[in-house]
Amino acid sequence: MNKYYILIFLSIILLTSCASKRYAKKGLEFEMVGYYEKAAEMYYISLVKNYNNVDAAIGLKKTGQLTLDKILGQFLNNYNADMAKEAVYKYIESEKYYNKVKSVGVELNFPNHYGDYYAEVKNIYLEQVYNEAYLLLEDESFAKAEIKFNEILLIDPSYGDVDELKKKAHYEPIYRKGKDYLEHEKYRSAYYNFQDILVNLHQYRDSKELSDIALSNALLTIAIVDFSNITKYSNLEKQLQSNIEKQLSEVNSPFIKIVDRDNKERITSEQILTLLGNVDEAVSSKAGKMLGVKALLIGELQEFRINDGRLKKGEKKGYIKETITETKNGEKVKKTVYHKVKYYEYEQSRSITCKFQYKLISTETAEVLVSDIITATANDKIQYIKFEGNDSKLVQGYWENMNKKSSKDEVRDNYSDNRYVQKLLDGRTIIKSIDNLKVDINKNISQRTATKINNYDPEK
Repeated sequence: MNKYYILIFLSIILLTSCASKRYAKKGLEFEMVGYYEKAAEMYYISLVKNYNNVDAAIGLKKTGQLTLDKILGQFLNNYNADMAKEAVYKYIESEKYYNKVKSVGVELNFPNHYGDYYAEVKNIYLEQVYNEAYLLLEDESFAKAEIKFNEILLIDPSYGDVDELKKKAHYEPIYRKGKDYLEHEKYRSAYYNFQDILVNLHQYRDSKELSDIALSNALLTIAIVDFSNITKYSNLEKQLQSNIEKQLSEVNSPFIKIVDRDNKERITSEQILTLLGNVDEAVSSKAGKMLGVKALLIGELQEFRINDGRLKKGEKKGYIKETITETKNGEKVKKTVYHKVKYYEYEQSRSITCKFQYKLISTETAEVLVSDIITATANDKIQYIKFEGNDSKLVQGYWENMNKKSSKDEVRDNYSDNRYVQKLLDGRTIIKSIDNLKVDINKNISQRTATKINNYDPEK
């Protein structure tokens, strides 16, 4: 195994070396006809492929210097012509090229006096851009101002108070939009806007206070009324209610809060809610005022059917496969023979079907905010084979008489049928209990209910 990896490694080195030589050759061809920039690029790629290619390094030293000198010459021309922006970006280009060549081990000559010229022209250009950006900010052209501030920071990350001004250019529109949402009672949208600011800045003006106001108004405080049950099975609604309450308590939303058990008991003891969960506007309003409840969740278990299923046992006819050795004409020959056997196949299905209706009702308007009728099914099925003999040799088939041959006898010794038999031989023999199926169906209904309530957005 080690030799195999060594061979692969050596092959990669050989291919890389060959590629490096090819690019170095192309670089020489461009250099010979005076295309120095293209030659420098070929030499650079050659060194990327093989850092130790001496010919490529010598070629890049020469042609790279010519390329750098050309860029610096353009910078100097722009500097002398008072073209501040062009000079700044040309110098940045020269530095970038110098560092690129240096990354493959070739040091070019970069005279220091160019840096002095750059410092001078950079200050001139950045002051110009800063003044433009500041005026845009004053005119509340926030997006255009932010672009200008970003440009300054790319050139000089520590320039003046640009970082703070850029934050204002970026977050002031978000802040104002949040306030606008608040005024139009779009509290969730307002909350998200202020949170966007607070997550990134921790504080900006009164964003924290406004975020708290938005959340307070957007918060949907829910009291779950004891569910009713019109099926013949008792206490099922209690487990379902508990599961839904748990799911709603765990949803990843800042806007949903479930009234705790003590407060819910207060509501019940005050007889604000009827046992059947029927809610009229007056009752809803009273409950809301008492505990700050904004919505009541009522539910009814309307149908619950159990199909227990019985275990079915079926007799099957098959064969045991055996390989024997016979002597023919003095030679030993292997032969496959099949012996008729009986085995048993078992099958059982079990299911539960449940129908549940719920409504989330506003305590302020008695409006139904969310409602659904959920029909869910939980089921399980087992199917397996039992055989008293060597089940690894069992194959499917058919025979009419165990002790006599018949033209109707059939052996199905093939991959597909054998795989089916082995699957059933290894099959599960214990079906899920009714209690386990109840857990499954409760989980299904609870998740669907919680998801739909969580997806409710009054602003859409």
